[in-house]
Amino acid sequence: LAPPDYFSTIGVVGAVFLVLAVPLLLRWHHAWLIATWNTTAVIVFVPGHPQVWMALAAISFTIAILQYAINRKLSFLHASSVAWPVIILTLVILITAWLTGGFGARIFGGDTYGGKKYFTVLAAVLGYFAIVNRRIPPKRAPLYVALFFLGVATMAIGNLPGVVSPSLNWLFNIFPVMSMDAIADQNSVVAQVSYIPRLNGLSGLGVGVVCALLACYGLRGVLDTRKPWRLAALCLFSLVSLYGGFRSTVVLLVMTFALLFYLERLHRTKWLVTAICVVVLSGAFVTVSADKLPLQFQRALSILPYIPLNPMVRMDAQGSTEWRLEMWRDVVPQIPQYLLLGKGYSFSGNEQFEIGRKLEGTELVGDYHNGPLSVILPFGIFGVIAFTWFLVAGIRVLYHNYLFGDPAFHTLNTFLFAFLISKVVYFCAVFGSLHSDLPMFLGLFGLSISINDGVA
Repeated sequence: LAPPDYFSTIGVVGAVFLVLAVPLLLRWHHAWLIATWNTTAVIVFVPGHPQVWMALAAISFTIAILQYAINRKLSFLHASSVAWPVIILTLVILITAWLTGGFGARIFGGDTYGGKKYFTVLAAVLGYFAIVNRRIPPKRAPLYVALFFLGVATMAIGNLPGVVSPSLNWLFNIFPVMSMDAIADQNSVVAQVSYIPRLNGLSGLGVGVVCALLACYGLRGVLDTRKPWRLAALCLFSLVSLYGGFRSTVVLLVMTFALLFYLERLHRTKWLVTAICVVVLSGAFVTVSADKLPLQFQRALSILPYIPLNPMVRMDAQGSTEWRLEMWRDVVPQIPQYLLLGKGYSFSGNEQFEIGRKLEGTELVGDYHNGPLSVILPFGIFGVIAFTWFLVAGIRVLYHNYLFGDPAFHTLNTFLFAFLISKVVYFCAVFGSLHSDLPMFLGLFGLSISINDGVA
């Protein structure tokens, strides 16, 4: 009977449901946090529409602190080598925010943008400590890891408008509709226009399923001839991932496959000859028939030189590359200006309305399409030092768990280490953004520590 759009109504109903959900949260908060970590689901009735994993991170961290206060045996898993750089990086971000305009957010009625990025970073930090609060049950470790990566597949729901029945349109309130031409960073407020219909949701679906398969079975298990469905599923969803038209997807998957092939010592087996033949035959097919593939596939494969492509695809790919290079030429000279004190994420609404070019708008919101620039410009040299320490510490932890972890988790640890290395290279050399990639890095670190009961 009450008006549904009144905040007081929503607050009362939400509080009632939260109280009723307390027993469920106490029992399942850890599993739910990991399962929703990479999903696109949002909380519709909260201003700003934060993602579900952010709320669960705050709730799970709060529960962990309260349980530790009651029972000191329920302490966090020991991984101080990662905890310290995470804390230092967080302090650098908070101090920079305080010195550059604060945590301005439009949802609070201010005239400052950029606050959502700060909240994303802080939620990721809280989520990391919530994940390492307890060990994942050993028997359920593969399930937790699979759910962690399959969360990315929810991006595909955002590409379903017009495909499913209108009676299911309520889904798009929870899983936001994603533009067909959206760029890789879905949180960006500035997007490029592409002439090719790119289903970036399918790209997330493909990558999520491929990662879940490799995590649970390893490359050796996927190639097991007694289980042909695994290889068929890997090939199918690898192709599905190309419907996004992202060259970066090809780079990430190829690096992950190559690292797993080496780490699992498959280069010392008969699979080496098979792999070489597959690469040669695939290269020959692409060289001859690339221009006959779907436009999205051609766009994803445009990273390969000297292959025939549709002129529209070639123009679109070159335009994207030139756009990035032009932006980098504009922002690199700004590094000395922000070397000691970064510019942060906040900017005023007046600045946004004065923008004349799309390139200037992208620079303003800090969407540099480059990992190192997304660290040094917003947070200066101190942010670079803290973030580098953070990555080195995390790589060391996952490497130790890969080498010395419980043999029962060797397949999981091998994939997590291989994917982390691929993700770091991808962040530094291909595409990266601190605020959108930090949750993935922290999730990988927390997952490895929680699986292995700390650092092996």
